[in-house]
Amino acid sequence: MRNVMNVIAAAVLAAGCAAMPRADSVRAGDSQAQVRERLGVPSEERKLASGESAWYYVTGPSGFETWRVVFAPGGGVKEYRQVLDMGSFEWMRSGATRDQVLDRVGPPMERMGFRGTGTEAWSYRWRDGTLEMIGEPVFDQKTGKVVLVGIYRDPAYSSTVGSQR
Repeated sequence: MRNVMNVIAAAVLAAGCAAMPRADSVRAGDSQAQVRERLGVPSEERKLASGESAWYYVTGPSGFETWRVVFAPGGGVKEYRQVLDMGSFEWMRSGATRDQVLDRVGPPMERMGFRGTGTEAWSYRWRDGTLEMIGEPVFDQKTGKVVLVGIYRDPAYSSTVGSQR
């Protein structure tokens, strides 16, 4: 019985690893069926303003990567990349809208509204090299545009508690 459980556990682990997105998981020109076979059902699907469709594979809810697959109108993969990076958060500072942020980086880990200031913050975890980070675009609730982007170390990984006794 113990060996059967070990085999089942190993199979489940192997299946999970096979579906975890990596830089070489998808190639330009792959079909939607090939992507779904390799990576499974996407966390979210969006129709982009360009008419292309995008699938997002979020390694979360509190993971550090979101892989975006953009399909050309003909159906083949046009772009595949990990989208949570400094460049994406810097880009948001130009006054991006909620839809533009969702199109570029996919769904956030968390959304919080602040009635008193009329703003809403979205949180994304990501890595800048070896540093665990949080990126938080803050939107004006009326206009839906980014008014501020907070970028800081993830406090869950930057604590010094217990380092001195």
